[in-house]
Amino acid sequence: MPRFYFSSNRSHEVPSWQRQPIWLAEGAAVGTLLGVFRWLPMGSAMRLGARLGGLLARFSPRLDKVRSNLRVVFPRATSDELERITHASFRNVGVAMAELANLDRIWRQRRRRIEFCELPGAVTPSSARRTVFVTAHLGAWQLTPLLGREYGFTVPVIYAPEQNPYVDRQLMRLRRAFGSPLVSRDGGIRALMRSLDRGDSIGLTVDTRLDSGEPVMFFGEQAMTNTAPARLALRYDCDLVPVIAERVADARFRINIHPPIRARADAVNRNDKALDMSAQINALFEQWIARHPDQWLCLKRRWPKAVHRRHA
Repeated sequence: MPRFYFSSNRSHEVPSWQRQPIWLAEGAAVGTLLGVFRWLPMGSAMRLGARLGGLLARFSPRLDKVRSNLRVVFPRATSDELERITHASFRNVGVAMAELANLDRIWRQRRRRIEFCELPGAVTPSSARRTVFVTAHLGAWQLTPLLGREYGFTVPVIYAPEQNPYVDRQLMRLRRAFGSPLVSRDGGIRALMRSLDRGDSIGLTVDTRLDSGEPVMFFGEQAMTNTAPARLALRYDCDLVPVIAERVADARFRINIHPPIRARADAVNRNDKALDMSAQINALFEQWIARHPDQWLCLKRRWPKAVHRRHA
């Protein structure tokens, strides 16, 4: 179960009479921080987020997991290089929070803040073209659902509910800027299938470990991977399109729309095609993560424990 934000204890380890005041305090703290982010100019908000994220790294119980993930990604990195990237990853956490707090402002100012970039070979998104979009927790990943709003169609957004109900309500209000339905992770695939049945597009974030997934190569190691996007694209005969949102200078962003992922010719059956397409997605994520390792948000163990022990 999720931990409290400001304690290493898990919520089920705390008596119910103590849980409520802790949640209230956390909700007040998070609400104040979000309010500060919204009050500041965008650039200042992102810089403050980076500083707070760097401070978080000193106390976070997730520090070792982030470092362990990065050790798999960069097996030849020195200890100093690994520490630098690890702490930069936590600064990225703070920047991502500032971006979430300002989603509505970013959308209102989109003409000067967001560039929607269709890469060579990409297909222009359209409400008439049912598509499975995929992204990673990389860069300004929380801006990727704005793609549907820009091109005039809805993309249901799967989110992981916060255990703290006061924080969850605040984050849900901020996510309304997506202009699309919000779908809880619990039962999310069924909801996405209903959207595809209606002819709508869907989007998923698929770079984290999924214990019910399938082993697919990721940075040279087998990693349990969510192959549902590829399987849904094959089942509904629609495009599978990666979308990556990157940060550029002065609180501006570029949302990159990649060409559709196609199964290679030697993948003969649907299962082989799904695994091949999922491997291509992982390979694309590898390229982006290797280019911007400090902007990859992976706070949980990504590979099997045996892999992490081998790279320790």
